[in-house]
Amino acid sequence: MSSLFTLRGFQLLSNSSLIVMYFLFLIYLFIGIGIIADKFMEAIEVITSTTERHEVWDKSGKKKFFIERPVWNATLANLSLMALGSSAPEIFLNVLGVA
Repeated sequence: MSSLFTLRGFQLLSNSSLIVMYFLFLIYLFIGIGIIADKFMEAIEVITSTTERHEVWDKSGKKKFFIERPVWNATLANLSLMALGSSAPEIFLNVLGVA
């Protein structure tokens, strides 16, 4: 009998070898989560670092300056995107549960 966690032939292995295999698989999953979290933080940095260019005239109206202002409030964007990212697994599971 096989399931998601025990494939065929796993019953023939000793408990100590199964523990080592599960531990290595768990480490592999943690490394994957770390890589995904790093990519997600890089995406947040790209989103929050975008700026838009505005032209500003001096008081006399003769000289034009260009300034760059951030599009997003960095604190608000970081908090909302991190909340969305940390809740993404739960949201995904709920969507799958509805379907």
